[in-house]
Amino acid sequence: MMKNEKGQSTVEFILTFAFGVSLILVVFNTAMNHATGYLVQYATFMASRVYLTADNFTGTMAGTPSGNFEYSRRLATETFNSYRLTVFNIPNSSFNINEAGFTDPSTYLTVGGYTKFELTIDPIGKLTGQKKLEMVSESFLGKEPTRAECAKRTCYAIKGNNSCARDDDITTFDNGC
Repeated sequence: MMKNEKGQSTVEFILTFAFGVSLILVVFNTAMNHATGYLVQYATFMASRVYLTADNFTGTMAGTPSGNFEYSRRLATETFNSYRLTVFNIPNSSFNINEAGFTDPSTYLTVGGYTKFELTIDPIGKLTGQKKLEMVSESFLGKEPTRAECAKRTCYAIKGNNSCARDDDITTFDNGC
């Protein structure tokens, strides 16, 4: 058995250095996950706001708001994609919308955008394996009724049917819609 202790400080330094670097990488990765999560939440919120407020005024007299919902969906998706989250490995296809329209009242509060994505826990993959965090960002603001829907409701209240013509003496937005 050897009695000298040459090289012991080198071994201790290597073990301590490896532990220190691993700890720094875990803290850095956690910080990046939080920053990415906040950015995704902001992008989802802004896209949901666009979906909430977009109105292309189609079908106002025809009473068909479905074209407006497609327009709103397209603008919201473009807004979400404008944040370039693919840089953080979050695909543009992860953004979805719970549609508005003529649905039952129990689903009205969940109208808006949501994003489902995954983030890595361990950048090296040795501590937690290849497990990933499953994250969900939701922004259920609820969509206001479109002008077409307001016109349809007003025509039904005044005339008893859903058909309005341009020459009808009706102000279609006087019902607080």
